[in-house]
Amino acid sequence: MRVVLAPRCRKRIATRRVSRNPLPEVAVGDVLRVHGKKVLVRKVTTCVTRRENVVEHMTIVATRAIKRKQKKRIARNVVRMPAGDHSVVGQFIRYHVLVRVYDGDPDAWLAQLRERSGEAEIGGDIRFVHWIRSRLRQDPTLLASIRRMVDATPFWRAAALR
Repeated sequence: MRVVLAPRCRKRIATRRVSRNPLPEVAVGDVLRVHGKKVLVRKVTTCVTRRENVVEHMTIVATRAIKRKQKKRIARNVVRMPAGDHSVVGQFIRYHVLVRVYDGDPDAWLAQLRERSGEAEIGGDIRFVHWIRSRLRQDPTLLASIRRMVDATPFWRAAALR
């Protein structure tokens, strides 16, 4: 006989199963289904009882509930944003591209990225452009400080000399 106790309870029985044949072994860490819900096995206790001509093997299983993962629901008119590259070097190069290639105009960069929308490597760039557009709306002086940072680094000058 196997008795599965309700999650975090020592007395309330969630399920009881009796069989003449041995039931499959249960170990700590196993996941069981009890009334359509998943529970994790915390403790397994076995005992053998002898009565007259009957030997009864009983397994008592203590459990705890497993939380369900909530699915994030997205509205139908929202396009999922691709995963981006959040490395410092990647952001540094994107600042340079914004200033040197697109003259600080994130809308021009976004239009060019939308033309190439089928390519896989543009995911981080799209995320960056959307982020920088929102930051520039909040702080218009940000572009001037980005230009100063780009002008202070000899990154593009070294590439032009080659």
